[in-house]
Amino acid sequence: MVEGSPLRTISVGIREVLGAALPGEPTQGDVRALLLGTRVDTRNLKDFAEPETLNLSGVGAAFVFRYGVLVLIGASAETERRLIEHLSDHVIEPLATPETETAWIEILADREETVSADGHIRLKEASRERLLLTATVVARSVVLARDEGRIAEAFDRVEPLINELRVHGRAVMPIRRVMRSIGDVLAAQHRVVGRAQIMEKPDLLWDHPELDRLYGRLEAEFELGDRARAMERKLEVIGDAAEWLLDLVQDKRSLRLELAVIGLIAFEVALNIYELWRH
Repeated sequence: MVEGSPLRTISVGIREVLGAALPGEPTQGDVRALLLGTRVDTRNLKDFAEPETLNLSGVGAAFVFRYGVLVLIGASAETERRLIEHLSDHVIEPLATPETETAWIEILADREETVSADGHIRLKEASRERLLLTATVVARSVVLARDEGRIAEAFDRVEPLINELRVHGRAVMPIRRVMRSIGDVLAAQHRVVGRAQIMEKPDLLWDHPELDRLYGRLEAEFELGDRARAMERKLEVIGDAAEWLLDLVQDKRSLRLELAVIGLIAFEVALNIYELWRH
């Protein structure tokens, strides 16, 4: 049970994001996004409800995204621990160490809404729409950070194979190693394009177009678009290299199979000649 949360469980199928009200300061609070695993099963998730039903009192909220991210705004360390424990049974393929992204929110009604390079976010009010929009951008950023690391690892695996082929004109590569690289590429593409929808504007903006400018500033400061496009280019390079290496492996296997067939035919011919010679 989340302390200070008056919410009931609302079950209406699978939802992309759920929220809960938390006790927090009225004008400021830190933001922590934690990538807990591949996905979070949001069905029958207690103490969380549709974000539009939240009754917030200042900067204090938690949002759970189905693509594996928990975003805490103005939450204490104890509340963070309890929520992670509460979600543990709902996390699919949990990470041993969660990937994290941090920011800071300040509420100043008489100032322009801005986002600084050090992650300082200034809002006019702590409305649930503004907090959800902020949580969405930070959640997408932490997903990108995780996949950027995985893509770098995929490059490290593929690069020695390509160098070996360049230097020696051949590459000794296990088929599983090549398939693992292709799998990493497909998984990253699925997360970025499918689940997290990094390149798409949040659905929230359809109902609240007045927040489009704030989203533009958040998206630009966290460089979601630039990072996603750079990732797509890297994914294309890795994908092309992996498919090329896979073709080489398959050609090598086909050649071995053809040589084996030729060897069997030659052996049968030799055996027949020997039988004729004996008679």
